[in-house]
Amino acid sequence: MLSAGRSAVLGLLLAAIVAGPFAAAPASAVDPTPSPPNSTPSVSPPSQAQIDDAKAALERLRKQGQPTPRQLTQVAGPTAPGHRWSVSRISDQAWWTLGAGLLVLLVASESTRLGVRRAKHRKGA
Repeated sequence: MLSAGRSAVLGLLLAAIVAGPFAAAPASAVDPTPSPPNSTPSVSPPSQAQIDDAKAALERLRKQGQPTPRQLTQVAGPTAPGHRWSVSRISDQAWWTLGAGLLVLLVASESTRLGVRRAKHRKGA
């Protein structure tokens, strides 16, 4: 039988043998793509579209605190008189409120039912 120390050494030795061929190769001293000696990046002047975009961005930053007047494009609600109320017009928040109310009613009725059942059981015992 192998002791714990010997089995650990044997495991490390086997791991080194298995990982040996996959070890990282040393970096080559020869760089296959040498860079040119005096390379200066070329900078082209901005296009007219870039200049216009920058001006528009600066103008938006200047007017950031001021409210912008807007024209109404749509009117919320029925436009013709006599529209009937529809379930599909209930908002998401109203649906969640209705669901929560129904859940409260369900829990209250169930707890009442259990309370009455316990009272009957106590009375009968």
